[in-house]
Amino acid sequence: MIIISPAKNLNLDEENKVKFESLPVFLSDSKKIANKLKLLNVQSIQSLMNISSSLAKINFERFKLINNKSNIKKAASFLFSGDTFNGLSIRSLEENDLLYAQKNLRILSGLYGMLKPLDIIEPYRLEMATKTNNIIGKNLYDFWKDKITADLNSDIKKNKSNFLFNLASNEYFSAINMSKIDCRIINFDFKKIKNHKLSGIGMMIKKLRGAMAHFIIVNKIKKIENLKKFNNFGFQFSKFISHENKFLFVSK
Repeated sequence: MIIISPAKNLNLDEENKVKFESLPVFLSDSKKIANKLKLLNVQSIQSLMNISSSLAKINFERFKLINNKSNIKKAASFLFSGDTFNGLSIRSLEENDLLYAQKNLRILSGLYGMLKPLDIIEPYRLEMATKTNNIIGKNLYDFWKDKITADLNSDIKKNKSNFLFNLASNEYFSAINMSKIDCRIINFDFKKIKNHKLSGIGMMIKKLRGAMAHFIIVNKIKKIENLKKFNNFGFQFSKFISHENKFLFVSK
């Protein structure tokens, strides 16, 4: 199983209908959250999400349209845009790889909880760390944690997965109760060498996470030793940090 984060940027362009589309497993829960958010005005959305007034207006309109039959609807991995999904490159996958992704890739979501890549969703913005206590009575971590963890364990059991490849940000992966996951969690980090020292790569890490997810999907990785073959964008395997269950890849 592979876990990634969603994206704030969305691709609203019309595209051909994808095969094997599905519905989010927690759709009824997401509708409850959306119905609460629909009651907010632009100023409340701006304050809640700590965003500009122009973005608040866009999201106010999007929440108004959610669950409306005329609203835009797309498969999650085609709707989400930005660096992670550029790296994932879902449109380049062959049909058998797309089916593998549908079975093994999950996208964490503040509004939908957890998504399969071909789950049909509507445009939205709701980060997992958003303080929703006054709106739904609890924060999104408390709302989703037990649901996401149980459903993920169900997929792990169904797929007979030995590993959960964590390619999500800390903000989103914290929505999972890691102590209750029924397989070994494998983490990843990407660094560059600067002045003979390891240094962070900023926002590029999102693209690398997506690219690693793509690599795992296309190569159907089942043995963690095979992760060492990843060498995209000039990054190569450096070492496995055993006490963190973490693969480190480095670019010179």
